[in-house]
Amino acid sequence: MEASYPESILSLQGKEVYITGYVLPVDNKGELYALSAYPFSSCFFCGGAGPETVMGLEFAAPPGRLPTDAVKTYSGKLILAHKPSNGFYFTLTNVKPFTP
Repeated sequence: MEASYPESILSLQGKEVYITGYVLPVDNKGELYALSAYPFSSCFFCGGAGPETVMGLEFAAPPGRLPTDAVKTYSGKLILAHKPSNGFYFTLTNVKPFTP
């Protein structure tokens, strides 16, 4: 399915953004993570939410193991995919933990 983004989202393409959500592991090695608008039990992978509720995370440095459903804020460059090959319409690259 091809994504259609409103102008307010398109204007963020390639820009650094801050986002808060629930941390979800995507693999069992603790290397791939996603950020979800919902906790694991209700997320896109397990529940009834859609793919617009999750974002792939590509960390600047390996984060180590992160606890599932931890609410975290991250910064990074927003990448929008119209036809995602990895399943994410939203990806945050060069991700770093937000520290106020």
